[in-house]
Amino acid sequence: MEGILSVLLILGGVMLLLGLASSVLVWLAVRRIRRSGVVRRAADNGVLTLHSLAMDPAVREPARLALELRRSNQANRRALNEAVQRGWPVGNLPGAADELERAAAALGDQLRIADREPNRALKRELSADLTHRVRALEGMSVDLRRCLLRSSVSVDRMELDRAGARLAMEISAMHSWLGAYGARRAS
Repeated sequence: MEGILSVLLILGGVMLLLGLASSVLVWLAVRRIRRSGVVRRAADNGVLTLHSLAMDPAVREPARLALELRRSNQANRRALNEAVQRGWPVGNLPGAADELERAAAALGDQLRIADREPNRALKRELSADLTHRVRALEGMSVDLRRCLLRSSVSVDRMELDRAGARLAMEISAMHSWLGAYGARRAS
């Protein structure tokens, strides 16, 4: 009987330790996820997407503009990262992209304020004003990406010219070799 009680006591202690360890691990995981902001960003994206599909233009317009801003910023970051990875000349475009991102964040804050406005007439007025600003910012973002693509085209042209020159040199060398050594082999 004493043996069974001691085994049950040891099993209970092990279960308690396992329960405490798993509780601490779950708490740490939840804490890390909350601090990372992944859940918050996913919820924001979901709300914006839902609002952008609304039937009421006063609700739909600020959310649609915010989504467009977010997509434009993501496209800028992707284009800039790719240009840097490929070694294309970027000049001071990363600084300009940072400025565009800060301006987009400010516009995003204004769009959130417009989205929370209870007065529909004021909400429409704010949305119309912000539409022009978002369009201007998107135009600048397109210019940034266009500039990156043009610099890549110039790099590609240089690479093609270099490859063409190398190929012409190799073909010339092969013709010379065939002229000098090819006749000896035939004899």
